[in-house]
Amino acid sequence: MKQTFILIIFIIISASTIAQDRVDYKIPKKLDVEDFQIPEDKAFLEKFDNIKIPTLMRKMLKTDEEHIIPFLRQKTADVYDSQITLKIMRQGTLVTDKQFAWIKKEVDTCAQLLHLSSPPRIFIVGEGGMKARVVNFKDPFIVLPAKLVEKLDAQALRFAIGRQIGHIKCDHVFYQTLFSGGLDSLELVLGKWVAEAIQKSLDRVTDLILVDWTLAREISADRAGLIACQNLQVAQETLLNFKLGMSIEKAKFNIEDSLEQARIIEEKQALAVKNLPKSVQKGFARWRNANQLKVDHPFIFKRISAIQEYAESATYRQLFE
Repeated sequence: MKQTFILIIFIIISASTIAQDRVDYKIPKKLDVEDFQIPEDKAFLEKFDNIKIPTLMRKMLKTDEEHIIPFLRQKTADVYDSQITLKIMRQGTLVTDKQFAWIKKEVDTCAQLLHLSSPPRIFIVGEGGMKARVVNFKDPFIVLPAKLVEKLDAQALRFAIGRQIGHIKCDHVFYQTLFSGGLDSLELVLGKWVAEAIQKSLDRVTDLILVDWTLAREISADRAGLIACQNLQVAQETLLNFKLGMSIEKAKFNIEDSLEQARIIEEKQALAVKNLPKSVQKGFARWRNANQLKVDHPFIFKRISAIQEYAESATYRQLFE
């Protein structure tokens, strides 16, 4: 009797695993970046690319390049990539066909779904909570925290991986690195004085602009994640679970209730500033938005609504027709 019970449990577990591996999906026949990158995101990147190198600095740098972004890419890519690659290799484990092969399979599938010609390398690290990320902008690879891998099922993980491939395809990685202050190789390659002068030029990109771009780029990435997992409910619930880090079997969300939670927050904040002078109201709004830059997963509630709108759009539906 005991052996029969164990056998039944084994069959149930095996069936569940097989069901995860057999998540149905359709590969879009054609997929351009514009199919999921929102126009605001693209416009911000073009604005960043138009930041010029001051004339005096160009003479000192002995460069014919007029703009800061392509100049910095060229000068810092190899040094930065080598530094970060060594750091991640010391912290984590490389995903291959022989170790964590099921994750490798999901990454390959996501790359196929999002028309990425070469699947990125993947590392699993022990820290980072529920925040997956892309590092390196010349040879990008994806870093998955062990907790995220442990807590998500195959379809939810596909959403998380698809988001990172979306960041790669939209070319977000260099800009995120630069504006987060993570480009340590800047001073190493160009010298302290030049690095400081360039930083002053970049300071024209205010926190307020970065907040708006942060929301825009995350919406673009969420759309890529939806194309990868092809299930709106899974995408929205995974977004919510990024904040909590619960086992996917226990994380039973109600999207309507979550959006109601967002509405209550907005009402409370509106009430708090209602009787304040307009100048103070604007300052409060800037402060509230700027705080999102410090959050691992910013603007979750706005993104839940945005991804639903995308899922119901003709642009999304036509990908699979």
